[in-house]
Amino acid sequence: MKVDLVIRGGTIVLPQGRFPADVYVQDGRVVALGRFDGVTGKREIDAGGLLVLPGAVDGHVHMMDPGHTEREDCTTGTAAAAVGGATTVIEHHRTEPPVLNAKIFAEKRDYWAQKAVVDFAFMGGAVPDNLHELKSMWDMGAVAFKTFTCELHGVTPMYPGMLQELFRTLKTFNGITLIHAEEDTLLKVNEKKLRDSGRKDYLVVADWRPPETELLAISNAVALAKEIGARVVFAHVSLCESLRIIQEARRAGAKIYAESCPQYFYLTKEDLARKGPWLKFAPTVRDPENVAQMWRELELGHVDIISTDHCPYPKEEKAAGLDDIWKAPYGIPGIETTVRLMLNGVNQGKVSLERVVQALSETPAKLYGLYPRKGTLLPGADADILLVDMSAREVLSNDTVVSKCKWTPYDGMEVQGKVVMTLVRGTVVAENGRPVGEPGYGQFIPRLGAGK
Repeated sequence: MKVDLVIRGGTIVLPQGRFPADVYVQDGRVVALGRFDGVTGKREIDAGGLLVLPGAVDGHVHMMDPGHTEREDCTTGTAAAAVGGATTVIEHHRTEPPVLNAKIFAEKRDYWAQKAVVDFAFMGGAVPDNLHELKSMWDMGAVAFKTFTCELHGVTPMYPGMLQELFRTLKTFNGITLIHAEEDTLLKVNEKKLRDSGRKDYLVVADWRPPETELLAISNAVALAKEIGARVVFAHVSLCESLRIIQEARRAGAKIYAESCPQYFYLTKEDLARKGPWLKFAPTVRDPENVAQMWRELELGHVDIISTDHCPYPKEEKAAGLDDIWKAPYGIPGIETTVRLMLNGVNQGKVSLERVVQALSETPAKLYGLYPRKGTLLPGADADILLVDMSAREVLSNDTVVSKCKWTPYDGMEVQGKVVMTLVRGTVVAENGRPVGEPGYGQFIPRLGAGK
C-alpha cells in the first residue's frame, strides 16, 4: 500500500505524552500513527533523532495587510510563520479598513487566500458601535473578536458598560472575545504626569503601564464575564497575579482563559532599561521575579495559550525612540522566535515539552474552534507537522529574520531547540530556516460549525 507521505523514525509529542511512531499522510491529512509493514510513501522523510510536533496555532498576529505593508505583509509574515513553526495564524482585525463587519471580513479572506504561505483564520474587531455586526462575522467563520479596554493603536476602548454589552451579545451565539486588558483611566493619568515631568527615558514605559493597570482591567472584566457567563480570553497576560485572578474565576465555573507570550517569560525591566524602543510593547515588561514565576505558572497549566502578538515595525520607526521613548510605536515581532524560545525553556528545565505543545497547539485550536482539524496529530487532523531538533543551538540574529521588519528583540540570544522542517497539510513550507512554501498555498480555516 502507498500513501502520499510517510515521516519515519521520529518521536511524536502530544500533550498526553510522547511515543515513537511513523506518521502516514494522505490528501493532506494524518491517516495513521504507528509502524506498519508494507506501507510506503510517494515521499518519505527521515525524522530519525527528531521530535515530531503538531504545528503551532498562533492566536495573535498582526500582519497589517492590507493597510500597513511597510511593517509586514501577508506573504512575508506567513513565510516567517512557516520558519518559526506556526502552521496556522489567527490574524487580528487591525488592518485597513479594520475588520468590523462581514463585508470587510470576506474581502480580507479572499485577499489573503492569494498570498498566504500557511493556513489562516481571522478575528473580527469588537468596538462600541459594531456589536450588531458580530454574529454575521461569526457565521462566516470568525474564531473570536478582539477588543481593548484602553486606547491603543487608534482603537476605541471598551469601558465597562460597553464591555458588559459585548459579553451579552456574544453569549447569544456562544462567541468568544480576546481582551487587551489595561485600565484606560489609570494609563491616561500616568501618561499626563510622565509627559509633564519631561521624562524621555526608557523606563517611562514601565511607569506608564505599571501592574495595577493590568490587574484592575482584568478584575473588572472577570467580574462582568462571571455574571454574564461569557467566554473570555485575556491577551498577553504579563503578571502572575493576573493569572491567579483568572484561575480563581475558572475554579468558580467561569469560562475565562489566559494567553501569554514569550516576552513575559524572558524579558525584564532591566532589559527595557538597556534596549528601550526595541522592547516597547504593551503590557510592558515586568520584574525578574515575576518572569521566573511565569514559567512555573505555565507548567501548572495556568497559562492556557502561548501566542506571539507579532506586531512588527520597521527599524527606523522603532529607532525614533532611541533619544525619546515617546516617539517609538508599541509592538515587537515574534512569529519566528516563539516556538524556539519555548523549546529553549524546555531545554533549560523550566517547563515540560508536553505543556508547551498543549499551549502552542492544542488549546488555542480548541478555544478558537479549529480543533480537531488543527492543533493535533491524531488521525483525521490536517498534517501540520514540525520536525524539531532539541539539541540544535543557534544565536538569534537580526541577519536571519524573514519578517519584513528584519529585526528581533532577542538579537544575540543563544537558544537550544530548533524547528528544522515545517509542513502544512503534508507539504513542506519551511526547511532549515528558509521558507519554501508558495504564496497562495495557505487556506482560510473557518471556525468549526461556521454558518450553521
